[in-house]
Amino acid sequence: MNARRVVGLLGGLAVAIAAVLLGLRAGEDRTPATVRVVAVGDMVCDPSDPQFNEGHGTSLGCQHQATSDAAVALAPDALLGLGDYQFEIPATAAYRDDYGPSWGRLREVTIPALGNQEYTVKNANTFHTYFGDRAGPDSGYWATTLGTWRVIVLNSNCNTVQGGCAEGSPQWRWLDQELATNPASCTIALWHHPRWSNGIAGADQRTGDLVRLMAARGVDVGLSAHEADYERFRPMDGEGQADPGGIRTFVVGTGGQAVYRPGVGDAAWRRRQTSAGSEFFDGEHHGFLELVLAPGHYGWRFHALTTGASLESRDTIVTDAGEANCA
Repeated sequence: MNARRVVGLLGGLAVAIAAVLLGLRAGEDRTPATVRVVAVGDMVCDPSDPQFNEGHGTSLGCQHQATSDAAVALAPDALLGLGDYQFEIPATAAYRDDYGPSWGRLREVTIPALGNQEYTVKNANTFHTYFGDRAGPDSGYWATTLGTWRVIVLNSNCNTVQGGCAEGSPQWRWLDQELATNPASCTIALWHHPRWSNGIAGADQRTGDLVRLMAARGVDVGLSAHEADYERFRPMDGEGQADPGGIRTFVVGTGGQAVYRPGVGDAAWRRRQTSAGSEFFDGEHHGFLELVLAPGHYGWRFHALTTGASLESRDTIVTDAGEANCA
């Protein structure tokens, strides 16, 4: 190779290295374009629960260890936490000794929304202490980015968050501004109390104005928990009517604490109102939702913990899966 060729190669290499260094100095986003995330809420049993069984649970409940084992094995880029991480009182010791060895193994990649259990401690102080900078501001609503997706975290504890959740509230105004100034082609939002649900608690009207705003502004996916089941809805408008350009919501309250399919008379809300019909419902399995967030596209799979296996070697099966383009 002649000297001129060597000099040219070295010069090109120097330019490439300089470009990388400049990008890093400028805080360039190095996140891969496609990311795999796990989403779930309602996770770890209280140690006093009769089914806790030293953290291993029983065939009936407290399956946070086995469920989290399967999620950790996926090595996700992020855990979208949907609230109620530690029952019943999320004390510092419980976060350390019970949540930590299970779902806490994903703490460093967790994006957590606040559930109602977190507020059983004043100002959700232990939640903020445990998750630290990952917990977001005290208000509980904020936004970040994963790959090419915008991620919005909301606080659905509407009786606790300052100003509530209705149109014109500080949270609603913040969401309005966030969607206006960051019009990402794909957006996912997470909060705890589901706007639509066919579980025991049913549809939560308090988040109605927030969801109407998101549906109107093109938010693609909404994630909630609170109910002890997994449920998937078709894309809908803010009133719960089918809309191909609307928001597709999931309920994923199956992180280990309990699962339950309402029986006759269990869901008193059905005597007062109806909820939107869902496309898939599972009230029998603990599990978690896996989402692959790609540019302009997403896919989902619900990993259900199998029954009948030994508590030490539980496996999962995919019971619900699909894919869609961003609206």
